[in-house]
Order: sequence, then structure tokens, then C-alpha cells
Amino acid sequence: MTQLNPCLPGEFDVELMSPYGVMIRPGRESTDTGELPVSVARELAREHHLLVLRGFDPLSGSAELASYAASWGQVLSWSFGAVLELVEHERPVDVVFDNTALTFHWDGMFVEWIPEFQIFQCVRSLDDEQGGRTIFCDTTRVLASASSETRTLWEGLTLTYRVAKESHYGGTATSPLVVEHPNHGFPTLRYQESVPDSINYLNRPRVKFHDVAAECVAEIEQTLRDALYDAQHCYAHAWQAGDLVVADNYTLLHGREPYARKCGRHLRRVHVLGDPPLMNPALR
Repeated sequence: MTQLNPCLPGEFDVELMSPYGVMIRPGRESTDTGELPVSVARELAREHHLLVLRGFDPLSGSAELASYAASWGQVLSWSFGAVLELVEHERPVDVVFDNTALTFHWDGMFVEWIPEFQIFQCVRSLDDEQGGRTIFCDTTRVLASASSETRTLWEGLTLTYRVAKESHYGGTATSPLVVEHPNHGFPTLRYQESVPDSINYLNRPRVKFHDVAAECVAEIEQTLRDALYDAQHCYAHAWQAGDLVVADNYTLLHGREPYARKCGRHLRRVHVLGDPPLMNPALR
């Protein structure tokens, strides 16, 4: 990591991560997350797209996580409330509650408002050999690294995604592959990665490329997959209990590596809307 020195009061260790993102640790024991000014943390999350808070006093439960998220902005409420408990279910009906890999996607693609931030809390982490890292892809890096020919191809693509509503999300969404950031106008990717039929995947997404010959789809998907998982674009977060991770949902895609069954992996997640909130242009 490379040292970074933003304007922060108190004692904080702030470092750039590789290939992107920022990690902040408290410089002393028993430091509450609330001692870190949200105004500074928000700007770091927007600039670097991923913010990891590690070593702070752990939040006591879902209510305290929701309260902390509300200090960032308006919290998006779902059918289950504000906080999603990300744990393996005994009989899952959707991949979110399974232990298998979760392909790259963005959150809020099937609801009225697209959140700007995801805030994750790690309640129980795993040993390294058990898997379960959350993966994030910086789509601005993907686009910057692509050849002009590939960029031109991607900029002309529109896709429709369909997911059955087996859990709290699902429906139909149609979006260009390349969209402008809603606040700053730079290009980003909005993509739900498809899943080959040969892979066992609960409630798999159905992905349609508009105005693309069927024989060309597999090659385009592979080109995207290679770019999304490239080490210069993709960060895999190995969780430690107590971690808080703030992800820029406007710019990043995210997914999950598979993990060992019945190992007790437990994350919580809250969505925070932008200011002003972003109405979802992908809904039909």
C-alpha cells in the first residue's frame, strides 16, 4: 500500500490499496466509526470508488449499521427493511443466499432508485482457504484499458436482463452497456454478467444482446469477462470481522467468490441513495 494523507482530524492511518481503493485504520484502540467525518469518507469513496474501514470498534448490530448508513444519506428500504443479512440459507432460492460464486452486477437494477453507495459490514469472516471474498471491478479502468475498437463496440451495445423475483429483487431491465456517471459524466459500464448453462446457478440471470448476431455473443461476453477480472481492474476483498466497506455503486460492479458450505460467513449490507437520488433509467 502507498501512504495517503487526506485532511483528517485525529489519528488515522490512511493508505491507498492495490489496484484501487482506500483503507483507513484508527491510530488508537477503541475508536468509534463515528469519529471519522462522513464528509471526508464520502469524498474518498467517490474519488477512489472503494473505502475500507478496518480496526474500528465494531457496530453492535443491524440497527447501528442502519443508523451509521443514514449519516451518509437517504437509506434505500427494501421489502426486508434497510439491512440485508448476507448468510447462506439452508434451502436457498437465489444465488445471493447460496455459497456459490456470484457474477458481476450492479445493485438496484430492478428497482426505482439506484443507490450510490453500498455499505457492507463483516459480522463473521472466514479463513483464507474457505473463500468468500467479495470482488469489485472498477469499470472506469476497464474502459480506459480497452482498445478503441473494443470501446466503439461496447458503446454501441444495449442489453436486456431478466431475473425471476425469487427473493427481494428481480424483473426486467434494459440498459446500454456504457453509460455516463450521473454526477460527473465520465463513462462507466452497467453489466450483469451472464452465466453459462453448464454452471449450477440458482435463479440465473437471462441476458440478451440487442442487434448482435447470435454467433458473436459468446466472443463479446468472453472479452468482457477477461476485462472485468483483469488484476488491474478487479479487487478481491478478504474480509476481517468488523470491516466496513463502502462501495461506489455508480462506478463499480461487484460479485462474490464461492465459499465453503456451512462455514458461517455473515455480512450485512445497506444501500444509500445519491443526492439527488438517481431514478433507474433501465426499467421498462
